[in-house]
Amino acid sequence: MAQTAQLTDTPADPSPAPPTSALLLDEGPSGEQWPVAPRARAGRRNLREKLWAGLNGWKHAIRGDSSFFAHGYRVVLVALTAAMLGIDATGWIILVMAGCSIFIAELNHSAVDTLARAIGDPEEPRLKVAREIAAGGVLVAVVGSAIVVGVIFTLKFGELLRG
Repeated sequence: MAQTAQLTDTPADPSPAPPTSALLLDEGPSGEQWPVAPRARAGRRNLREKLWAGLNGWKHAIRGDSSFFAHGYRVVLVALTAAMLGIDATGWIILVMAGCSIFIAELNHSAVDTLARAIGDPEEPRLKVAREIAAGGVLVAVVGSAIVVGVIFTLKFGELLRG
């Protein structure tokens, strides 16, 4: 007498699934109808888990992209120059915000690049466009921050020259 084990898939969420007729349909790449599942909410994380996920994201981004080092040393040079010039508190706040905008743009670029590589060939035209848009965001942040730094340092140099 052979015994057979019955395998059951129990979902993590015990709520019943909606009937098939309640699912929305979306058009696939070749015109066929694909079911679109209702959006599931991600599991809730506490503050420590969110902080840890953020730090892991930084680690992956820094290890995966050398641009972080280039931006990092420039931020350090700007901070040293600002300290030597005696930039006031308002100037420091603006400089920190400018530096943070560069790192935020670079993190977004890194995330898009990582997703493009995970999906498939990152040189596929649609993925390449997404990567270029993310690179454009970094460019905007860098140019904007350079203008901010230039204005703050020029104003401080002018103040120091006037005595």
